[in-house]
Amino acid sequence: MTIIEYILDPQDKPRSYLPKTIPSWVSDGGYWMNPDNEKMIGIGVEGSIPDSVTTFTLAELQARQRAVHAKYPMRSGPMDYVKEENGNPDLMTDDEVNATMKDWVDARS
Repeated sequence: MTIIEYILDPQDKPRSYLPKTIPSWVSDGGYWMNPDNEKMIGIGVEGSIPDSVTTFTLAELQARQRAVHAKYPMRSGPMDYVKEENGNPDLMTDDEVNATMKDWVDARS
C-alpha cells in the first residue's frame, strides 16, 4: 500500500471550471484536502504511480496532516456540528490528528 498526495485532473489547471476526475493511478482517494493547493490524500495503484507524486509513510502523513491542521483545524465531531465550550469549537489535538491518520492507515493495511 502506498499513501499518496494528489490533485484531481486536469492537474495543470487546478482552479479551472473544467470537469475534474480522479487520476487512474488512485485506488482510494479524496481524503484531507489541503485548501492551499487542493492536494488530497489517497492510496495509489501499485506500479502506476507517477514518479512526480509525493508518497508518505505513516509518520510523514501524520506530519503533513498536523501542518494542515495548524492552519485549518480539524474538528473531532461531524463537520455540521460544532460544540461550543467557553467560546471555542471542539477541535482535535495533535495527538488526535495522529491517531486519526493511524486508524485510517490501519483500516487499509
